[in-house]
Amino acid sequence: MSIYDDSVHEPFGPEYVRPANPDCPDCDCCTAALCTVGRARVNECAGNVDDQSLIERVTDCPCSAESTKGTLAWRAAMYRAVAFSTERPLREPVERLLTLIADGQDYTELADLMPKLAVRRYVRWLPGRLLELTEFGRAYVDARRAPRVESLVSVLSVDEGARTVQAIVPAFSAEQPVTVPLDLVASKKTGLGPSELTEATLYAEANPGAREADLVVLTKIRNPAVEVPCKPGGLGPRPDSPGGAR
Repeated sequence: MSIYDDSVHEPFGPEYVRPANPDCPDCDCCTAALCTVGRARVNECAGNVDDQSLIERVTDCPCSAESTKGTLAWRAAMYRAVAFSTERPLREPVERLLTLIADGQDYTELADLMPKLAVRRYVRWLPGRLLELTEFGRAYVDARRAPRVESLVSVLSVDEGARTVQAIVPAFSAEQPVTVPLDLVASKKTGLGPSELTEATLYAEANPGAREADLVVLTKIRNPAVEVPCKPGGLGPRPDSPGGAR
């Protein structure tokens, strides 16, 4: 008899109810199982429920929220802030507004541009209508002001459940590992899968002056083993390179 035969009778009786998952000890909106998944997903807890009636309840769960340091959503937002800063910076007046806020200077003349920063979550309002930079805003400003350097990246371990890797980035520290989103290093750009990372030699741009390991943000991650050398003039692959003319 096939296990797919619909004539098989349910041995638990006419109705089987899955036991409820225990509540999360760190929030009052989710189960522990959902928060475990939500912390390791960019779409947070709300993006990992099937029951539409639960989405509103678990939206902005603090265990998985972008605003909670250490979640995958937070790490993704830090990466975006640095990538925008170094590759697609804000228009000059908007960036000036951000730097004025960062330096605690008067920004009244540019205040009408505040929505441009708020939509990127670079600033937030505190009680009493006080304004401050978020960690994402600070990451943007730091990336504009402090030099970023290319560094070797040595992956020590891979946690596929958490969607992160632990890596040594010598430009920051030869001993203290940093946490990097798995999908940044195991990607089409590097040509590597999770199981291959610990054997690979990777390079990336990093911020060596980060105040702590969690604030190290890697961008422009590359794997020299899959890069195709260009012929003189940089117009394409050399004829004798993989992918070149035969």
